[in-house]
Amino acid sequence: MYTINNIYKSFFHRIILEDISFKVEQGDVIALLGKNGIGKSTLLRILGKISQPDKGTILYNDANIYKEKAIIRKGILYLGHDVGLYPSLSAIDNLKFACSIHGQKVKDTSIVSILNQLGLSNRINDQIKIYSKGMLQSLKYALAGLIDWDILFFDEPFSSLDLKRRKAAQGHIDTWIKNSKTMIFATHDPEWSLSHCSRLLLLNDQKLIFDQRTNEIDIKKIIKILR
Repeated sequence: MYTINNIYKSFFHRIILEDISFKVEQGDVIALLGKNGIGKSTLLRILGKISQPDKGTILYNDANIYKEKAIIRKGILYLGHDVGLYPSLSAIDNLKFACSIHGQKVKDTSIVSILNQLGLSNRINDQIKIYSKGMLQSLKYALAGLIDWDILFFDEPFSSLDLKRRKAAQGHIDTWIKNSKTMIFATHDPEWSLSHCSRLLLLNDQKLIFDQRTNEIDIKKIIKILR
């Protein structure tokens, strides 16, 4: 489904990622772990074609995402640190516009329903520039719940969420897992990763040093590397 071959990335002559290669199969739920500043977000941005690698190729259904037309990337959804929506628009208008960009028409009732699930239904007409960080994070889940995607790249899925909003967010992730959706999460939480993901990738010293199924992993070994 997704094949990453020999990815390199540097910033100001400093190597961030060196010779990163792995494959993603349909239904994989992958946790991408590593220390702060190690390159997790950079790699996720490259996978979602938000950033360009210095070298290497990425194939999505056997097509090079950096050389083929945009249509071949249909089904890819990237959710980064920023919500990527328009601050001056309301939640409902932002979601309607975002869905239309992805070629989908969504009824207002469907948008209101998912916003209600995420505790945002009483703020749907507010400009999102007045939203808290937690509300904006929840808005990402609304977007992912409305768009029909095949592979999701999600950077820090629980950032800024309180317990109630985290529970709602986890409910969406659980549904996606149940439906065999393909996902890669950049996260700092090894315990959550082992509980909810099928596979763990670990970045350290610019390289991918660990790629293993979570049911085969010794968590003590992972925590030791992350310290």
